[in-house]
Amino acid sequence: MRVSRSWGWSLLLCSACSTSHPEPRVVPEGERPQDREGYVLGAEGVRLFYRLEGKGTDTIVVLHGGPGLNLEGLRPDLEPLARRHMVIYFDQRGSGHSEMPDTLRLTAALMVKDLEALRRAFRIDRMTLLGHSWGGGLAVLYAAEYPEHVARMLLVGPVPPRPGTYLKQYNTDAAARRDSAETARQAVADSIQRVAEDPYPACRESNRIFLRGVAATPEAASRIRGDLCAGTATNLRLQGMLNRKVWESFWDTTAVEGYDWRQLAGRVPAPTLVVHGDRDPLPLAGSEEWARVLPHARLVVIADAGHYPHAEQPEQFFPAVETFLSNTETPRR
Repeated sequence: MRVSRSWGWSLLLCSACSTSHPEPRVVPEGERPQDREGYVLGAEGVRLFYRLEGKGTDTIVVLHGGPGLNLEGLRPDLEPLARRHMVIYFDQRGSGHSEMPDTLRLTAALMVKDLEALRRAFRIDRMTLLGHSWGGGLAVLYAAEYPEHVARMLLVGPVPPRPGTYLKQYNTDAAARRDSAETARQAVADSIQRVAEDPYPACRESNRIFLRGVAATPEAASRIRGDLCAGTATNLRLQGMLNRKVWESFWDTTAVEGYDWRQLAGRVPAPTLVVHGDRDPLPLAGSEEWARVLPHARLVVIADAGHYPHAEQPEQFFPAVETFLSNTETPRR
């Protein structure tokens, strides 16, 4: 979760890159996807890459971080979910292997519509949303607009419902976890990634440093198996631009906070589990606030975990998640 100026979290939690990928089939509008991976059409016809894992009577849709990251940054470390559930991963517009639209169509509102288009394509009545980092914010935005289609929400290290002092605290904490030489190397790698014909080596170096700053410890960072650089070369080069445009789409420069989703969260009836690592540089107070403003939410804090608790401490994360998913009662405060 790197931060760029006041827009919020520049590349708030990463996902994916690979140097090549077979071209899967684009599922025509109105046809239900049958393949384990392929493309569905999002809002305004933007192609969204998806991947299916597991099987079960319920469906979990995973929302990766960023904006600008992708599904492969989460999928390998969330594999245990596929033992009991159908899990749908997809790359948000302009991310991973999904289509990069023009800059006017890089908005949070269209990302919400993309998720609704994906739900309709798979003909899911009510789904569980698992949002990591920025994906947690996207989950709440969707659930507020389409509450009837959300059965439950899992918010993992989510962006807070308002910036408050959280962004400044994040910057300070993340910076303290790396030395000046690492910070300089990351800046150089980011610059190369934006212009290189082959952006993958620079992306991998930048994200190696990034993960050491957001995990509980450097050793914990090594447990994260997700590929934070999986996607097309074009999407990788434009990653920073996409991130900025999406944050600008809802960041009110005239408001004191920049954005405030607390009132919106009050309209979400879905039972919600908020999961936060106790050593996440993104302040715990933001997740505590989500647990207060969402009507049916509770908070679980994972010990000795940073921003990727599912990868850093899976033995704590997955039992808590499965207990929540198997409970038919509404969580109490």
